[in-house]
Amino acid sequence: MTKPRGKTKPRKKRSPRKPTLTPQLLKTAAGLAVLIVIVVAAGVLVHHAMRSPSPPTKAAVRPEVRMPVPAAPVRPPERPVYEVFPKTAPPAEPPARLPLVPRVRPPLVAIIVDDIGYDRRMAERFLALDIPLTFSMLPYAPFNRNILAAARAKGIEIMLHLPMEPIEYPDVKPGPGALLHSMTPDELIAQLETNLDQFHTIAGVNNHMGSRLSTSPEHMRQIFSILKKRDLFYIDSRTTAQTVAHPSARLLQLPFAERDIFIDHLDDPIFIRSQIERLIRRAEQQGHAIGIAHPHENTYQILKTFLPELKEKVTLVSASTVVTHVVAMEAASKTMALPQKGIP
Repeated sequence: MTKPRGKTKPRKKRSPRKPTLTPQLLKTAAGLAVLIVIVVAAGVLVHHAMRSPSPPTKAAVRPEVRMPVPAAPVRPPERPVYEVFPKTAPPAEPPARLPLVPRVRPPLVAIIVDDIGYDRRMAERFLALDIPLTFSMLPYAPFNRNILAAARAKGIEIMLHLPMEPIEYPDVKPGPGALLHSMTPDELIAQLETNLDQFHTIAGVNNHMGSRLSTSPEHMRQIFSILKKRDLFYIDSRTTAQTVAHPSARLLQLPFAERDIFIDHLDDPIFIRSQIERLIRRAEQQGHAIGIAHPHENTYQILKTFLPELKEKVTLVSASTVVTHVVAMEAASKTMALPQKGIP
């Protein structure tokens, strides 16, 4: 008889056997791990490089080529209107000749070059003529300082070319520092003082334009009172035949003379030469003459070629020399006009 089976005890499951990590296996695993890290890092770098373009190397960078920017042309200062003249003749003929009195031989001639200060090159060319010219300089001109230094080094006499209101004002403006008919006495004197203070050791003054202001005795006396205090002379450019400068100067006993010939109110070589010939004849007739010129190319060229004849016939002097001569002649003519004592 078979014996009934009883419950058998369940067998215990054996846990899987843990592999033993040998040193060789550890080295292999570490190497694989490093290799994986390198591959992943390289992939990330390649992906980033593909998205962001790499900066060019120094060899690939081309230097930036910049086209040269042309310099802005240097514009010369705008020259003022030199004078206001009709097309055919000056606005006023020369003054009446002085009475016949003993004169110097050869006669004296002063050439004043007006409107100096805006053309430095032309001023230098006139200086190179090496004759006793007189420079009349406008106030506030851009090259005054340079021209003044060069002129004084040459012994050239300096005057103030005083801007004064013309009849054509305000259509024609006489420029910075102008004396105007509408100014009060205080305003006019203040502006005149300011203009004079721009220069040192000037000898005298002549008017720039001024065809209106020169007809006002009141304004001329105001101007001459200041010139008298500063021991300056005045030369009337005679831009109008109605000028009252002479009687005003006589009233204040201011050293005074008048322009005889405008040399270049027409900027034409033939005309300029004829005016220089007139200047010589005028000097021969009265013993002296004052010519006014401007810094024109034609004036320079004709004067340069005419110099030998000019030097042969007249004595070129500064404006102040002629003023002194005129004052002496006027005094002599007055003496001659007085009745002599004892003579009926």
